[in-house]
Parts: sequence; structure tokens; C-alpha cells
Amino acid sequence: IKGDLMGRVEYKIEQVQWKDEPESRLVQLAEHLNEFAKDGWHVASVDLMAHTSFATKQLPVLLEREVGQ
Repeated sequence: IKGDLMGRVEYKIEQVQWKDEPESRLVQLAEHLNEFAKDGWHVASVDLMAHTSFATKQLPVLLEREVGQ
């Protein structure tokens, strides 16, 4: 970061869903996150502790990215 000015950021929450294949859920999650990254989004938060068994078929992910000044 140059100087002490930071760019503005925007946030969005996405519901990441996966196929019912327990052995590949982390791989599927990473694939979704990589798709968001292609659009400039960074993961600000994902709560895996509340879903350790991944019993749910969707997981909320908080994303952020810098926006133009």
C-alpha cells in the first residue's frame, strides 16, 4: 500500500452450493472461491466451524474487492 490511503472496498455474500459428494466438498468449495477470484473478489470470511460435517448443501461466504476511487 502506497502512502496511507487505501482504496474503497465492496462486499457481497454468496451462498456456495455443492454436489452431494462428501469426499470432494472442499475441492468444490475451492473451485467456487477461485471463480470469485477471477472477478477480483477475495474471501473475507467463511465459517467452516459451524458446518464441520458439511451437512448443509450451501455455505455463506463473505467476499470483498477493491472498487475504483
